[in-house]
Amino acid sequence: MLPAYSEINSKLILESKVKGKESIIIAVTPLTSKKQIKELKVNVESNRNFLNVIRPKLISKNKNRPPRTKFKGPAEEIFKDYAKSVVFIGNYKKNGSGSGFVINHKGKKIITNWHVIEGSKKVRVWLKPKNLVNERYMLDNLDSYEARVIKIDKEKDLALLEIVDMPDDIKPVQFGDFEKVNVGETAFAIGHPGDLIWTFSNGMVSQLRQDYKWKYKNSHHFADVIQIQVPINPGNSGGPLFNKNKKLIGVNTFTADGENLNFAVSVNDMIEFLNKPEKKIKDNKYIQKRKKSPTWITRKDNKTKNNNIDKKYPNAQKGDMNENGSTDIWFLDENKNGKIDTAVIDANEDGIIETVAFDENENENFEIFLFDDDLDGNADRAEIDEDDNGSSDIMAFDTDQDGKWDKYEKIS
Repeated sequence: MLPAYSEINSKLILESKVKGKESIIIAVTPLTSKKQIKELKVNVESNRNFLNVIRPKLISKNKNRPPRTKFKGPAEEIFKDYAKSVVFIGNYKKNGSGSGFVINHKGKKIITNWHVIEGSKKVRVWLKPKNLVNERYMLDNLDSYEARVIKIDKEKDLALLEIVDMPDDIKPVQFGDFEKVNVGETAFAIGHPGDLIWTFSNGMVSQLRQDYKWKYKNSHHFADVIQIQVPINPGNSGGPLFNKNKKLIGVNTFTADGENLNFAVSVNDMIEFLNKPEKKIKDNKYIQKRKKSPTWITRKDNKTKNNNIDKKYPNAQKGDMNENGSTDIWFLDENKNGKIDTAVIDANEDGIIETVAFDENENENFEIFLFDDDLDGNADRAEIDEDDNGSSDIMAFDTDQDGKWDKYEKIS
């Protein structure tokens, strides 16, 4: 799976400034299991040693790969013609981002993956700037559009978006045909892997798989897919896959365990999705289900939005990361020593806390972030800034959500 999740929240927190050092006294809150945090810190050291050993082996293995074919002309034309047709999508309800691209369907529309916009009726969309900037600058300084989700197909993992007043110079992509895709031909992708926005990559079509089934954590999917060796990563989800003739052949969607096992939903399935009647999109209220593992997010009523969080932390210092006049971050003094050591975040201001951050040495830099990526009420991902330099070094996962961290990755 290529989850749309990025580090939008963590970056916002790291760059936010806490004004004032007045004493903030609140009750200790059961946001997370203390045992889970302790295990996280203890295991970081042992897993860091493992990562340091395995990384050189991975680099060595990479050196043995055959060089990628270099292209002149057609490949350059694909990016030149269609880079502006690819958009960056921010879904604050899921604390993540992904890719999308412009098509012509009863006017200009945007295609992306369902899991990119999951749970939202509206998302933010950025168009390619004239002068390429980094993701952080784009999010903080460049204008974005509000896109309305007008149609979804959860089974095929597809969604259709619409924005008002799309610029005239944005060219819709041209459709190809899944039936004419050949194993061994070269495919090309444009997307936003990690924070490397508008990245262009290529690779071989490994196989065509009809009626293919795959699943994510809480959803099952079914479609014709193209298996590709085009390198795609989180942030590529929903982006276009082209052939050498600059025709769209698929929507980059998910990866499988293993090397270069990447997949795109076929353009024919996308066309079938477009031709289906539109259905009313239900508003997911994200009712949290209590599990046996430690629960650090409690159920909220969306109608009251962040008022409930205000009531829970009446003496907390409030912040406005999105600068829209509404509170979305609460700074807490759990140790009751007049210094901030914890922050809880409701980035999309829907009354649900999605992220908790900890500044254990109270130096205004948060070293540990806990994320509830699937909004099921449990922390299932963590990021650790081990050297306390303002940038995450290690990512930890609780894949089976039993309250124990069972997978670690070094962030390069």
